[in-house]
Amino acid sequence: MTPRDAAPAAAGEPDAVSLAEASARDPAASLAASSAETSRAGPGAAPVSADMPEAPCPPGPVPQDMSPDLRDRSVRTLAWLGDAEFEREVRVRLAQRGDYPTDRLHAMTARVVCAEAQAELLAALEPTLDEAELGVVRRARNLNVKAGGRGVRNARDYRSATALEALVAHWCFGAAGGRRRFEALVLPWLATRIDAAVAAASRAPRRG
Repeated sequence: MTPRDAAPAAAGEPDAVSLAEASARDPAASLAASSAETSRAGPGAAPVSADMPEAPCPPGPVPQDMSPDLRDRSVRTLAWLGDAEFEREVRVRLAQRGDYPTDRLHAMTARVVCAEAQAELLAALEPTLDEAELGVVRRARNLNVKAGGRGVRNARDYRSATALEALVAHWCFGAAGGRRRFEALVLPWLATRIDAAVAAASRAPRRG
């Protein structure tokens, strides 16, 4: 079939050859013609293929403070997690107070993260705990653990410290509203103990 035999373009619609020739002669005119075609299709319209899959919906926002639910772990694992989380909270708050030599940071941390201090905190918390929280405390207290490290004076304090650490993990790694419970019940006590640790460190004689 010769070009003459080809069916003419619909009235008012430029064919591909005329558009190409117009673009070569006058790019601005070509751009105007292309804009006119888009406006007839509707604002924001784009060529859509029947085979083109629909774009998936974007995922919703992920809460930044979401922690994995680890309450089904053994009470030993909970205590291990809680030990790290409790000390992390203490270290962050000490760092917020200012820059100190690392030996002083370690000394101040040890005043707060020790079995005696943690046992004292747990004794103050127990009257406010619900049944689930008291259950975690009882299970951790009944662990067969050996006192040792961090200047532990007796096994009773060590067991109470282990129970507190398991409770911290219960709050921070799964319990509904647990992080809020931790912040409401533990952080005020931490602030007071850290104040005392900083004051004691400032009175301590410098070595060397």
